[in-house]
Amino acid sequence: MSKDDTDLGPSYSAPAVDKAFEIIDLLAGEMSGLTVTDMALRLGRSTSQIYRIVVSLHRLGLLRRNEQSDRYELTLKLYEVATRHPPLQKLIYHADPILERLAEETDQSCHLATVTGTSVVILAQADSPMPMHYTVKLGSRFPAMETSSGVVIAALSAPNRQHMLLAEFSEAEREQFRARFEAIRASGHERRESDVTAGVINLSKPVLDAAGHPLGAITVPFLPQRRMRMQAEAVLEKVVAAAGMLTTIMQNT
Repeated sequence: MSKDDTDLGPSYSAPAVDKAFEIIDLLAGEMSGLTVTDMALRLGRSTSQIYRIVVSLHRLGLLRRNEQSDRYELTLKLYEVATRHPPLQKLIYHADPILERLAEETDQSCHLATVTGTSVVILAQADSPMPMHYTVKLGSRFPAMETSSGVVIAALSAPNRQHMLLAEFSEAEREQFRARFEAIRASGHERRESDVTAGVINLSKPVLDAAGHPLGAITVPFLPQRRMRMQAEAVLEKVVAAAGMLTTIMQNT
């Protein structure tokens, strides 16, 4: 191994890589994408600097350009690469049949999500067998703290990760989240009306590794409707059991 391979101290940097990561991280939190000018303003860099990196990311298939608005957004390529990582592969592999059974038993759609950065990513999902149902698309990203999945994961995360997830909120809002964290730790799950979709009740339970750290969360966005066989409390019991089953598998494989 050469000296260059072993002596990569804090001063070593690759500016193009740094800029590429900044752009990817920025776009991860933008549902409608951003123009090159918007990105440059947000990142405090020149338009020419950002443009060169954006063109490269677009050529590599990591970004998609909207021809009408000239905005760039992330493609699913990073998600596809990430889910080839063995621990995530294992989590998704074991989650799929559990989610399918949960949807079938409860007549409700369900999904498995994890937190990356300050976003929630949908790793696996199963649709309700009912003609009308609420579902989220595989690979979708949402601001973590706007979702029950993100909050139950945050509740059991390390303090430094909680600090990062709460950094953009006011102190009053942080206190509200901390109260939710305490309630989730006490009960082990959360039942809460959706902050995003009226009429939906989120039923969420974290999935843990052997050290008790959250790997993700199973959530049912409970949609009340006629002819359903279970009320929300009974569905919550099924969510708790499903997350417990996946936790046991992940802790013993």
